[in-house]
Amino acid sequence: MYSKYFGLREPSFAITPDPQYLFLSEQHREALAHLLYGAGESGGFVLLTGEVGTGKTTVCRAFLEQLPDAVDVALILNPAMTVTELLRAVCEELRIPLSDSDRSVQRLVDRLNSYLLEAHADGRRPLLMIDEAQNLRPKVLEQIRLLTNLETTKHKLLQIFLVGQPELHTLLQREGLRQLNQRITARYHLAPFGPRDTAEYVRHRLAVAGVDRQLFTRGALRRIHRFSGGVPRLINILCDRALLGAYVTRSVLVTKRIVARAAGEIRPPAPRGRRRAWGIAAGMAATLVLAIAAGWHYRDRIPAGWQPPVPAFLARWLPPHAGTNRLPSVESVPEATPAQGRPAHAVIASKAAPGKEDAAPQVALARVEPGPVQPPTLDLESIMTDESTALGRILPRWGIEPDDIGSGDPCTRVSAFGLGCDRDQGSWSTLRELDRPVAIRLRDDQGNDGFAAITGMADGTVTLALADGTKREPVTGIAGHWTGDYVVIWQPPPVGGQMIRPGSPAAAVRWLRKLLAQVPTQPFPDTGSGSFDAALAAALRRFQSAHGLAPDGIAGPQTLIRLNNVVAMPGIPRLSGAS
Repeated sequence: MYSKYFGLREPSFAITPDPQYLFLSEQHREALAHLLYGAGESGGFVLLTGEVGTGKTTVCRAFLEQLPDAVDVALILNPAMTVTELLRAVCEELRIPLSDSDRSVQRLVDRLNSYLLEAHADGRRPLLMIDEAQNLRPKVLEQIRLLTNLETTKHKLLQIFLVGQPELHTLLQREGLRQLNQRITARYHLAPFGPRDTAEYVRHRLAVAGVDRQLFTRGALRRIHRFSGGVPRLINILCDRALLGAYVTRSVLVTKRIVARAAGEIRPPAPRGRRRAWGIAAGMAATLVLAIAAGWHYRDRIPAGWQPPVPAFLARWLPPHAGTNRLPSVESVPEATPAQGRPAHAVIASKAAPGKEDAAPQVALARVEPGPVQPPTLDLESIMTDESTALGRILPRWGIEPDDIGSGDPCTRVSAFGLGCDRDQGSWSTLRELDRPVAIRLRDDQGNDGFAAITGMADGTVTLALADGTKREPVTGIAGHWTGDYVVIWQPPPVGGQMIRPGSPAAAVRWLRKLLAQVPTQPFPDTGSGSFDAALAAALRRFQSAHGLAPDGIAGPQTLIRLNNVVAMPGIPRLSGAS
């Protein structure tokens, strides 16, 4: 109904997992990396969990799309079955011919074992993925564990992926399933989006549907995150209803008021006890307002210097003042000092007449002259484009032609070439530290957003990649239009995954240890250990602190990019090295 009104090709917030609308946040990419790592292992289980609606199915579909042709997948979507029913379903998914006599568990396992041996001899890798695995019965889970005993002298013949809700963790903690729990070689839990990912998710789905401009105000996006809790499915439902509300009211933008009304329509009413609590809070607030008004009326009878205390439930809404829980006095508020170089405006200074404390304040107007420096004009129309096109313009610096990655979001597709893609916010110093070709989000004077591809930076200028070549522009001309958002392509570890932390595979830990040992400014011995021990965590935190990063002891994209820069990894395009 609202699609034509906003210029959308189709409704962009359907709750079906359409691969065309695939959006992978940092944690979704990390989950995908865990699945890809597990697919490369021999045997064992891979576990992916997450709350309802957090995108488990989306990650699984992205994973299945990236598997090579030599992998045969048996996908079970409804595992609420008996052992025999599940084994028959697996055989049917793998196209194993069955006869009417193949009804017992033993006959079905024998059929499956014969198929697995033939597939191994032909160089094929069978994979079993079970969605909604929290619905599996313990007896069925034990039979699934026994399937991993189908093996040759060197290789497991079947790789098994379990995908489910958090209850699956509780199920696997049972004493009778401890053998299965010990065989999980990779596990990851998907959490809801943060505020930034929620906003990016909404923008992404609108862009895929054909609208590059922003349809939601910033306040609306904040409320969407608050009402949805960052759960993608709830974001879709809320955005769909909010766009419908904007269409009905003939609004060109979705405001926070429209979002609040949409949320009230789709969520259940609050319990009576909760409504009563809100009524009590409202009554307390009204009482407080009346008390303050009465205090002002009888202000002549209040001792000089006395300040009313602020109730605890309101104190968090006030700015901190000298470490006390009291309202700041008029005398304690400093006068604003206008900065030079800003546009001319009037500054109001309030001051009581001398010797008359109760006299009405006098208003003085101070004129602030504009500064002489004006930002250089910038032809934004020739620079700004959509995010996919901007990323496509920096791919050649990595030796990849845009046509080679196919259709879809380039930020996701580059993983097929062993690259990572990270969306974040920062400053110009952040871009200099990253030292990678980058796509930045710009906003013109009319509030329209677009992206520009930066492939070089030197002497206060940047090199922009355009459709018909390159162009150099001063940083000062672009800085006023940059929102701080950027998308950077980078080189993840060759051992797989985009984050190395305690519990990561031993090969990834050894690679990180070897890289830290090459940092010239902090001696760190490379012991070759695959254990993420305290010494490695301390060395990683020292490196992060030295490069202005949060010392969390986890090697994520920002840390790994800077490590690659310090040790001068070959074959990586740099902003500073471009002409």
